Formats: sequence, structure tokens, C-alpha cells
Amino acid sequence: MEQILNFGNSRTRSEKEDFIVASLAIGIAFSIAFSRIQSNLTSTEFLSIFLPTGMIAGISGFALHELAHRQASLRYGYNARFRMWPIGILFALITSVFGFIIALPGATEVYNVYDKNIYGKISAAGPLTNIVMGLALVTLASFSTGNLNFIFSVAGAINFFLAFFNLLPIPPLDGYKVLSWDFTIYAVVFAVSL
Repeated sequence: MEQILNFGNSRTRSEKEDFIVASLAIGIAFSIAFSRIQSNLTSTEFLSIFLPTGMIAGISGFALHELAHRQASLRYGYNARFRMWPIGILFALITSVFGFIIALPGATEVYNVYDKNIYGKISAAGPLTNIVMGLALVTLASFSTGNLNFIFSVAGAINFFLAFFNLLPIPPLDGYKVLSWDFTIYAVVFAVSL
């Protein structure tokens, strides 16, 4: 685990900071959006239900997705770097107040990959991580009751939605790159995300 989270000496300190800030911000944005749907919300309910739901959804759905792209790229010997987009974070936080999120907190930039097969595999790593996390969270929900059932169910659903959205075959989304690599793999992963 230390190796996965180690941003390495060749990386600037700001990459780690970008990753942490963007992950926390998207978790807070999800928390606000979920809570806005509920009327007459108390601060206790926000802290006990919606904040944990948003943070688990944000970290499992966004942070692990981007980390998967980064680690897949490094595994194939290519440089990758996460970059936060401050305006995207601000936009996510503003839209969350209205009960929905348009999230653009940042992305993993992969450098100098010209092999479409490797680029397709790197691109598939994020949505596949969302699918695995969605399955894990929904499984946890099935063994839980009350608030935990809600938290795990919603976080799992967010992961499945993010996998589906990122697999749309529209540039620059992951789906376009995966489809360019292998139609069969794309079709299977897209069907599972549905």
C-alpha cells in the first residue's frame, strides 16, 4: 500500500497535495449534494449520514479511479501525474448546493503513450476500479442495516454511475480510449457498468 500511495521523489510535492485536496473536495461536494435532496436536515444527520456517504463515494469513486489510471501508467513504464483543477473543484462545490454535481476536480495526465493497446488498458483501469468498488460497497450494504446500508448503497451506486459515465465513447472520456483499443472489452465493461 505504501508503494501505491508513494508519489515518489521524482514527483513534485504538489501532486500529492493536489490529489488530497481534490479527493476531499469531491467528497464534501457529494456530501452537500446528498444532503440538499433531504429537507429539514439537522447538523447531526449531516455529520452521521451525508458526510460519511459523500466521503466514501468521493474517495472510492473519484480518488481510487484516478489512482488506478496513475498506477496502471506507471506499471507500464509511462510517467503519469495527477493535476487538480481548482475551477473544477469550485464548480463541483457550487453545483452541489443545488443537489447535483458537475465534477471536474482534476485528472491523471499520462505522458507519451502512443501504443493504443497500452493506452486502452490504462484508460480501462479507472472504470474497472469503479465497478470493483461498486460491487464491494453494494455487498457491504447487503450485510448492513440502517445508516450503514444507506451509506454503502449510495456510495456503490455512485461508483457504478461513474464507471458508466466515464465509459461513454466520447473524447476525452475513458470509454473512447477503451473502445479504440478493443471493442469486445469495451462492450463487456460498459455492460457491467450498466
